[in-house]
Amino acid sequence: MPIPGPRALLLAATLLAVPATRQPAPYTVTNGHIRSAMQPAIRVDVDTAFRYVGSQRWPLYGVAQAEQHLFVQRSPSGPTRIVWVQFEEYLPTSTARYDYSQDAPLTAFGRELRVSKAVIAMPATEARPESDGAYARRLLREHGVTLPPRVLYERFIYLPDTTRRRELMIIYAEDASALPADLPPAELAARLAEHERRALRSFAVSAP
Repeated sequence: MPIPGPRALLLAATLLAVPATRQPAPYTVTNGHIRSAMQPAIRVDVDTAFRYVGSQRWPLYGVAQAEQHLFVQRSPSGPTRIVWVQFEEYLPTSTARYDYSQDAPLTAFGRELRVSKAVIAMPATEARPESDGAYARRLLREHGVTLPPRVLYERFIYLPDTTRRRELMIIYAEDASALPADLPPAELAARLAEHERRALRSFAVSAP
């Protein structure tokens, strides 16, 4: 869900201890296929090169129901790629709507997605321990996954209807530790475009 501040914090490596109120899971995950009772009612398949880490559900900020699924591809030196799938919808007690009008449009899987991408350096502290990022980092750490210091990052958002009260968010990230920090803008744009092509091969969105 859109919140003040950079989405870079979503993948920060340092965790603060905030107990997760995890709820029963009305979903199944089999061979990278996520079948969820939450809206939007669509199928998400993640490349089986990624190992499924786990899932969790909780009331995000007390205003939205969130359901999060994490997948990681590892090398001997640590995680190299991450796919984070999140279903989310505002609770009836909230009148808010999702707004990603500032993100770039992208047509993929027969749908209009909204995307944002960047190279992100992992901050040393957690500014929003109650965020979905804090929940994701905690779950990764519980399974022995330490995030790299820098990542190539892209967030894909799908809003399934005009109410804009529910969303599917998929985040794809790759280890960018070896990427020079001073790349010229044109070369950085080319790297991010290649990253997007790899991202769109790592998952698929389709009808259930």
